[in-house]
Amino acid sequence: MKKLNEIPVQIEITKKSTSMLVPILHEMATMLKGLKSSGKINMLDLRHEPLDLNEIEILKDLLGQGEINSNFNALGESTNIRETGVSGIWWITHYNQDGNVKSEFIEITTCPEMLKTLPEELDTALLRLQEKISQYENSSTPEEIADRLNELGFPSNKFVANNHN
Repeated sequence: MKKLNEIPVQIEITKKSTSMLVPILHEMATMLKGLKSSGKINMLDLRHEPLDLNEIEILKDLLGQGEINSNFNALGESTNIRETGVSGIWWITHYNQDGNVKSEFIEITTCPEMLKTLPEELDTALLRLQEKISQYENSSTPEEIADRLNELGFPSNKFVANNHN
């Protein structure tokens, strides 16, 4: 009779059995529950999760595309923020100046932090809006503009005052 260590054993590991994709999906579900119950925002750095590039693409396909897709440039680099097909789960990709992916994140939130107005910018925003209101209230009517152009030597019959009010 053979001893236990003499019995040939072959271990076969398949890609599916070693993937961390399912545990990460469960973690995201827990994060989404936390967002719903307490408003807690979470983020996953996909480049620091135990996923290879193929699994990241599978995750992207699995989550799908939502209604919002925003691209913007800041400091020479570009960022894409898109809602996935699962509300509250946002896919954020940062690109370097050459257009290569620099980093990717999943943010579990009602609105990504990068799209929110910073509270310290609100004072400046209010001043800017008040200036625009003042400029609009003090702007010339079409008749006044036509009169000024006439004074400058432009015949008034070439200009039609158009009041859309």
